[in-house]
Amino acid sequence: MQEQEVQGSGSGIIIGKNDSELLIATNYHVVEGAETLSVGFCDSTACKAKVKGYDSEKDLAVVAVSLDDIDSDTMDAITIATIGNSDDLKVGAQVVAIGNALGYGQSVTTGIVSAKNRQLNSDDTVGDYDSDSNSATNLIQTDAAINPGNSGGALLNMNGEVVGINSAKLASTEVEGIGYAIAISDVTDTLESLMNEETRDKVDNHGVLGITVQSVDSEVSEAYGVPEGVLVRDVTEGGAADKAGIEAKTIITKFAGKVVTTKEQLVDFLSYYEPGEDVELTIEVPDGKGYKEDTVTVTLGENTNTQSTDSKDNGDGQGSSQDDNLLEDWENNEGGSGLQYGEGWN
Repeated sequence: MQEQEVQGSGSGIIIGKNDSELLIATNYHVVEGAETLSVGFCDSTACKAKVKGYDSEKDLAVVAVSLDDIDSDTMDAITIATIGNSDDLKVGAQVVAIGNALGYGQSVTTGIVSAKNRQLNSDDTVGDYDSDSNSATNLIQTDAAINPGNSGGALLNMNGEVVGINSAKLASTEVEGIGYAIAISDVTDTLESLMNEETRDKVDNHGVLGITVQSVDSEVSEAYGVPEGVLVRDVTEGGAADKAGIEAKTIITKFAGKVVTTKEQLVDFLSYYEPGEDVELTIEVPDGKGYKEDTVTVTLGENTNTQSTDSKDNGDGQGSSQDDNLLEDWENNEGGSGLQYGEGWN
């Protein structure tokens, strides 16, 4: 199969600045998988950028541009956005969506708040927002046109304040006048946390945990009452995880403070860390018929395994390619995890 490079575009909101960087909020799906990033400003200048931090569950990312790369004229032409209160929005209130529609350049559309407190369900339907759900994101529904390329752009109230972050991927092409934006007041803490993360580059030879893992998605989590995250199926003897005391059947839920829900996410997180670096993992350890949360610090190992990434144990935390259906495995008692339906961990 021949690989081909493709370009994508999206939008962003300037939300802050530190001593060395300009910080821009966008959607995670705008930067997901990107090898290189470039940010274009309103004066048509462009600068290289890096992903400072992201939360894939909330579909948020913060991108950093070095202040040394931005000339003085551009700095004079841009400003940090004013963040509003999305909780104060009323249905019927007028809003403006700003973005980079279809990648053609800055565009502006207008509409009203059609509904509040919406969420995207796991089956791609839209329902009422459940504030108790860790994976649900509070959405504003609007009839302002939100098209591909608008993702990550600002939804503004009539005071020019940011009340939402446009998420074009949630709008269906089968309907008209239904778009969604992430309610800003529900994610200000998340954005603040992402803004304070250390800016990292991907490394050529990243550190490894020395485990074989498998994703525990929401379907498995709900069916068996197990935490959502990444299940450790095997631990390499003498590897980084083994030295840190991590055992098989443990579920990893956070990597360096970031929520982990899939093995692909875990591999992506690892790609920014070199061998020998210390990383804190939040884990759920089987404790009778329940789980006990714990945190461990792992000193990442060096990947000396030359097998392909489809191997059973490649040492990087990705796991095998042949055991993706964990729900089916457990229903048939073939998962090798020791979990039997309704019985907890054996």
